[in-house]
This record gives sequence, structure tokens and C-alpha cells, in this order.
Amino acid sequence: MEKETIQELFQKYKAGTASPEELRIIHSFYLHKAKRTSTELDDQFIQEQLDTMDRNLFPQKTKRIAVWKYAAAAVLTLSSAFGLYQYTQQQLTEKEPQQATEQFAAIKPGHDQATLRLPNGEVIALGQQDKLINKNGVVQLNTGNIDLGTAVGNRMITLETPRGGQFQVQLEDGTNVWLNAGSTISYPAKFVTNERSVILKGEAYFEVAHNAKKPFKVTVGNDEIQVLGTGFNIQSYDDNLTPITTLVHGKVKVTRNNKAQQTLILQPGQQTLAQANLQKANTDISGITAWKNGLFSFKRSSIKNIVRELERWYNIDFVVDQAAAENRLITGEIPRNVNLDDVMQILSYFDIQGHMKNNKVYLTLKKQ
Repeated sequence: MEKETIQELFQKYKAGTASPEELRIIHSFYLHKAKRTSTELDDQFIQEQLDTMDRNLFPQKTKRIAVWKYAAAAVLTLSSAFGLYQYTQQQLTEKEPQQATEQFAAIKPGHDQATLRLPNGEVIALGQQDKLINKNGVVQLNTGNIDLGTAVGNRMITLETPRGGQFQVQLEDGTNVWLNAGSTISYPAKFVTNERSVILKGEAYFEVAHNAKKPFKVTVGNDEIQVLGTGFNIQSYDDNLTPITTLVHGKVKVTRNNKAQQTLILQPGQQTLAQANLQKANTDISGITAWKNGLFSFKRSSIKNIVRELERWYNIDFVVDQAAAENRLITGEIPRNVNLDDVMQILSYFDIQGHMKNNKVYLTLKKQ
């Protein structure tokens, strides 16, 4: 990339006018640099890197704005709803207190883990090194194959991830399912009827193998999602008012079995709304499916909504002060592979401070 192009990106970022694609370029640079150095970047190293880049890009500048310090130090860039540029202007002379503690650092991110329950009642714990493939009535694991036999029919297998877990499974038709934390999917060992039906609770991303003769159906709460071959995300945790289905590619039909049975068709880039009446709207696909790609993605998200995801991934409860809940909307991305202290440092940049008590994290708004 030419120097003039980098200068333009830098200036657009400071002014808050960078496009989503330009932001991705900027963020990717710092994520790459952070991962190549270490998981903990000390202030001296960060400042040296930023000063070098700043000198190279702006040898004639009159005043520097240290917006990059936050990006590298936190291993990502976040912008608040009220504008990161305006925020950093106010914070130039302040040094943010270090919020990460040994308690927070000890709370590790989630990882691949799940429990597999077979039709015969056998329970198998799955870990980071395990793969799960179902084919022709046989459950294929790293430790060996389990033949459930033709007599199993459509008796259900259940895969469950705990808080702090995620897992991927390939169904016997070739459909791949990514299961998010605190989720459950039940499916037959072999699809023997004229349709492929599974039951979901929680959140999952589906890449459905095409088979026009056997429609694929997902039952989640009162909703039924029917597809032939497509990619889509479903979120239906207990704190959801209704299941939220987001279509990435293909076409799906969503039926809500309430008093007045409702049906609608989703096109790519659309999702159902979290309300009783079945409606749809356009949405940001990349943000919805970011979890599958190892990211938290927030778009004008409240602290309450953010901590719901953090609770499921870090397996710890949060208590949010009312002032913090009402006064901060955050937009940005955080890698899911960082410890909780990294997240707490990010929140501290937006005047959110936290402490632990009785194995809970309490968040409050800093006093101005």
C-alpha cells in the first residue's frame, strides 16, 4: 500500500469518516502486529511503534492525536456511539487507570468443548482435539467410531455446549453446524424420512447440504425454519423474546406457530426481528456471524447486551450499574481468544470500570 494511501486512511480514521472496508484494513494491521509480538504489549513497545509510524506518515505535522495507542494496546479498535475521535480529544492529557487485575487475568476465554448424548444414554465429553462427524448412522470421533445401527431410526442424538464452550458437528447429510456457547442441538443419527429435522436451543450457524428432495428444517421455540441448501444463523437464548434467524445466502422460509400462524421468506442479508409478530429487516451479516469467526462484534450495543455475550463465553456473571447500562453504546470488535482482563481494559476506555466480588463482575460508570 502506498504512503499516500496510508496517510489518507490515517486522516479518515482520526476524522471518523473511514468506511467499513477502510476500518477493516486499519484493524487488521494492528491485530496482525499484536499477534506477531506477544499477547501482552507493554506501553514502551506500543509507543515506540506508534511514534515510528506517526513520524513516517506525518513528518510535517503540528499536533498528534494518540488514537492508535488504544488500538494496539487493546489488540483491537473500538469506537463508541458518541465518536471515538471526540472521546480521545477529551482524554489526551489523561492516563487511563489499569483495570486488569490478577482475578480478571485468571478468567480465560471459552474453547471447543461439548457433551454428546447418544440415544442409548451414553454420554461422551468432547474437547478441543475432538472432531464429530455423523455418517450413515455411525458417529465418528477421534477415539473411534460408534455404530448406532439401523434400528436407531430417527432417535435423537444431543450435542450440548456449556457456557464457555463451542463446537462444530457434521450431520450425516453433510450439513455443518457451528454451535455457540450455552447451546443444544438434537438430531437423528440418520435422516430416514423425507425431511431432515433438527431441534435447536441457543445459537448456531448452519451450512446446509443441498438436497431438493429432503428439505432441511430447524425447530427453535415456536419457529420452524425450512431450507433446501443455504447458510444461516439462529439465535434463541432464554433472554431472547423470540428466535432471531439471519440468512447469509440462499433462501429460507420461517414459520411461527403462534395463535395466528405466520410465515415469511428471508432473502440474503435479512433477519427476523425480536418481537412477537413475525417480521423481517435488513441487517449486517458480518456482525451476526462474527462469533463463528472468533470475534465479538458490537454495533451500537448497550453494556447489558454486551455482557450477555461475555457471560456465555467467559462463564461468569456480570452485574451492571444502571448508569453504565444507560449511558454507553459501543460499536466495534473484540477477539474471543483474549482473557477477561483485556476486555476490562477496553471497557475502561469508555468510562466503564469493574471489580469482582463473590465470583461476579460488577460494572459501574466512572465518576467524572
